[in-house]
Amino acid sequence: HFELINVPVVNAFASPGGLVVTFSQLMLYAETESELAGVLAHEIAHVTQRHITRRMESSMEDVIPILLGTLALAVATRGEGDGAQAAMASGMALMQQRQINFTRENEHEADRVGIQTLAKAGFDPIGMGDFFARIGALHRTGGEKPPEYLMTHPVSTTRVAEAKARADKLRKGTQLTSTEFKLMRERLRVITSTDLPALVRFYQEARRSKEIDPAALDYGLALAQSRIGDHRAAHQSLERLAKEDPHRLSYQLALAETERAARDFDAADERYARLLEERPNHRVVSIAFARSQIERDGQAAGRRAVDTLRPLMSQYGDDPSLQQLYARANELAGDKVRAAEAYAQAYFLRGKYEDAMRQLEQTAARNDLDYYERARIDAQVAEWQPIVLRERRRAEEDERG
Repeated sequence: HFELINVPVVNAFASPGGLVVTFSQLMLYAETESELAGVLAHEIAHVTQRHITRRMESSMEDVIPILLGTLALAVATRGEGDGAQAAMASGMALMQQRQINFTRENEHEADRVGIQTLAKAGFDPIGMGDFFARIGALHRTGGEKPPEYLMTHPVSTTRVAEAKARADKLRKGTQLTSTEFKLMRERLRVITSTDLPALVRFYQEARRSKEIDPAALDYGLALAQSRIGDHRAAHQSLERLAKEDPHRLSYQLALAETERAARDFDAADERYARLLEERPNHRVVSIAFARSQIERDGQAAGRRAVDTLRPLMSQYGDDPSLQQLYARANELAGDKVRAAEAYAQAYFLRGKYEDAMRQLEQTAARNDLDYYERARIDAQVAEWQPIVLRERRRAEEDERG
């Protein structure tokens, strides 16, 4: 599972369960699609090679005997003077060194396996080495504190050289960076910007200096202009891009987004309807159309949003944002029970188990539920109750200890 989150640092990590998280600044820092893919391939390797599980097991095996030995030395010196402090320091240093050694082995294996994955996927395998080299250069020119990525993924000149040597053996030609990657990188730049007027000026200056791909530059500029209220200029730029590349979904969605921002819902809905006709039940288009209906407000708009989102729920129901959107659509449509159930699902998926259970219990207390609604809610309460009770016990133990 892959997530891109808005955190302004250059980093990525894999976690137990196969979740690979990329921070927004890393995608903005990557110069080519292969560099970003190289980072993802590296993190995928951490999962497939069971590095996370092995690290947890190794830590448990190391920590207990080292701590016992440290404690024994401290007792021998009766906890007094330099002897006890030296014992504690040596024990902690040994644990830290064991972890560093284990991490280095993991990193080299993730490089080797990741580069193979990168090449098999059709990307330029040199992208991983190129990213390592530039992140190292960022450290040398960025001051005393190293970038977040280097703190979790130590990079040396030897590691960079080895990565590039492996990549040369697998390279089958230069893989070009796709237009879509360039567009999405500029979209991310706009979405994460904290100073949109300054970003507009940046794009305008970049147009003169030709520092950014022209299509990506115009796309990013249009998105930024739309967000500061210059809808007319944004729409004109996007129309020009769409005329040159009429089948690119990113341009059509940006046009509809600009029309919504300008409160021209009829034009936006007409565009969404055409896109859904071409791509039935497309996740991104369906969600955008549903948001447009919710912005329109009113029961009829709510029903259209529900009808659009319902086909997605069986496949993407584990997305809390989608559950919350579905809840709001049902609320507008007048189905308070379905809305309450979807809100409860959104709470639960975000780890707010008590709020989720409370939402369902309050809904179950209604006296206007039909047989199917009550059966559905009772079944969900029964499924969640063991989890909620477990979390309550855990919270109580944390408070006591």
